[in-house]
Amino acid sequence: MAGWTLLAAAAAAQAQPPLPLAVSRVAPTAELRRGDDILELRSRIALRPEDRIVTGPQGRVALQLYGGGALRLGGDSTLRLHSVEPPGPGNGGVAKLILERGALRLDARGRSGRPPQDYRLNVGRLRLRVFGGEAWTELTARGENVCLLSGAVEIVTDTGGERLDEPGSCLLFGLAGRLPVRGDGGEALPRKLLRTAFADDINARALAEQTPEPPAEALPPADPGAPLPLPGDPLPAAVAGPRWTLVLASFPDPAAAENAVRSWLGQGETPQVRRSDTPSGVRYRLTVGDYAELAQARAALAELRGRQLDAAEAWVMPLPE
Repeated sequence: MAGWTLLAAAAAAQAQPPLPLAVSRVAPTAELRRGDDILELRSRIALRPEDRIVTGPQGRVALQLYGGGALRLGGDSTLRLHSVEPPGPGNGGVAKLILERGALRLDARGRSGRPPQDYRLNVGRLRLRVFGGEAWTELTARGENVCLLSGAVEIVTDTGGERLDEPGSCLLFGLAGRLPVRGDGGEALPRKLLRTAFADDINARALAEQTPEPPAEALPPADPGAPLPLPGDPLPAAVAGPRWTLVLASFPDPAAAENAVRSWLGQGETPQVRRSDTPSGVRYRLTVGDYAELAQARAALAELRGRQLDAAEAWVMPLPE
């Protein structure tokens, strides 16, 4: 009897209906993870709920929902497929997805008179809805980044709701919450979009090459190690990592940095000046603290921002070895 039960369970798993979400293009490396199985990812393969699509550094995957709305998964990314609801009044289907790491471009615009698609996407701590528009999002150790390309995107965070309705605008959420930077982390949108473009997308590549790289200090720091772990992955063995400090401000002139030190001393802080070589030239940074763990540095940053209004632009930086 137990044997029949196992056979019935296996048959039920095989009979699980495929999602109307089709793989339309694959650039290696990319694979399909289904439970404990790792399968070759091919065009027109039948996807199922809870499948994971995983790409290597140069991998790209394109998907279509009901032959309409398009998705582009970038390199070093993992996308989990939750479920798809059939087309209803005013929409061409609702796809529920989870971006576990990496970058994803979503195009929910209607095609050839078809109604638009409706994407519901979990990205780290964020819940996104892209309905009839186009957006780009990324989840890395730096945090969650969302950019609007057309239409609008609704964002639900731990602290409330956000909405992007101006094409080209971005929001960046760090571990301490929404970061008080330009909103896009200082990196131009064309360079971000290149992370989800196929190698033969000449227009995307040319536009990115025409866009200057951001100054190193404009980007909030990311963990320098491996990509974000997948749920269930074993923890890596402990290794000696960098130490961390907090950067209060950065100046191109050492005299200006020394003047700023005196100002911070009057506020009860004791910063020191560190010389740093960056792509935009030499910078003199005011730093405080020395932390063995990144989590400790981030906690100290949150505490510093809470007590010092002038620390709104502070960030975490690894100390040079």
